[in-house]
Amino acid sequence: MDNIKISVVIPAFNAELYIEKAIQSILRQTVSINEIIVVDDGSIDQTCKIVQKIQKDESKIVLHTQKNAGASTARNQGIHEAIGDWILFLDADDECSEYLVETYLAKINEATEDISAIYTAYYQINEHSKVISPQLSGKRLSAIEGFCDILIRNPIISPSGVLVNKKRLYELHGFNTQIKYVEDVDLWVRFLDSNYSIEYIDRPLSYIRRHSNNTTSSMSTSHIAEKLIMDQYGLDYIKEKLYKRSYTMEKNSLDFALFLIRYKRWNQCEELLENTRILEDSSQYNSYCFLKSIIYIEEKRFDEALAKYEKILVADAEHGAALNNSGVIYAMNGNKEKAITNMEQAMLLFTGYLDAQHNKILIENSERDESLFRFTLRELRPVLLSYSTD
Repeated sequence: MDNIKISVVIPAFNAELYIEKAIQSILRQTVSINEIIVVDDGSIDQTCKIVQKIQKDESKIVLHTQKNAGASTARNQGIHEAIGDWILFLDADDECSEYLVETYLAKINEATEDISAIYTAYYQINEHSKVISPQLSGKRLSAIEGFCDILIRNPIISPSGVLVNKKRLYELHGFNTQIKYVEDVDLWVRFLDSNYSIEYIDRPLSYIRRHSNNTTSSMSTSHIAEKLIMDQYGLDYIKEKLYKRSYTMEKNSLDFALFLIRYKRWNQCEELLENTRILEDSSQYNSYCFLKSIIYIEEKRFDEALAKYEKILVADAEHGAALNNSGVIYAMNGNKEKAITNMEQAMLLFTGYLDAQHNKILIENSERDESLFRFTLRELRPVLLSYSTD
């Protein structure tokens, strides 16, 4: 373990409320790191002064400043300055468990092949560092399967707490400074497209703070940014990757249908689903019904969509997106009581379900204008991330 050098890189912009907590969570590690590089991205608050104050007692802390250029530029600056073989990223408003570095080093030392990057499960915390979510779990990501997994639903919810081999970062030229949101997703996709794997440890050792000033706090902003990343590869390239996976043709087709929906290729998606045979006893049948329902909603065939949701809910009464979407249709049909029941059930099952919260308010106000409601277009994660309202 002593031979491995680790540099922590913390990009910071107007982080006076949390920067000390972030730094202290690194200083409390059970295994010492080599340096903490804070790159101030043109803050106009007390961020620099707080770091300088901690610096007086901690020689491992290095402070760099730059004109405001964004987190990607700040992280790249930190990578360039780092003396470590490995870079541990931490955002200035996040924290990590005292066992994070120790756990990573054990993983690296026991590995039988080269590791390019590692991340752990997460907790979300609030402004007061209180845990506000169950464990957010991830998975090991490798090559083609990992590339597709990231684009379908990224399990690495933040670069905070991720340990990356510096050599690999140099090979891939670090973060893309042209991408201002979810720039980490772009980096992981490039890792996986280059056939590097990203290891995973199923312990919640990274703490992601959710508050009103998060740059990625908006769900719609994140979805737009994800679409820009997909556009760099194009639908044909993504399709080629999907169908090379060692899954059944049905599984690959359902996943491709997700991308067709995101690209609004409605006719192509409907044709694909019509030609994809999923049996009712299949574990993928609910997903198949849900995807068909999204086509029906786009075509305003609401009764057919509702029939799909009712079928899904017979098989899985806790399917949050089906509860929400069927609730909207009930509301549009004038069945206010049933609509509210579905929304309340969805919100009970999925804390922080913004679509359901929004829709419930409309229903309580007896709104029936279809354009004001929010249909959920993807099946939900087991645990929802916390976002601000859009």
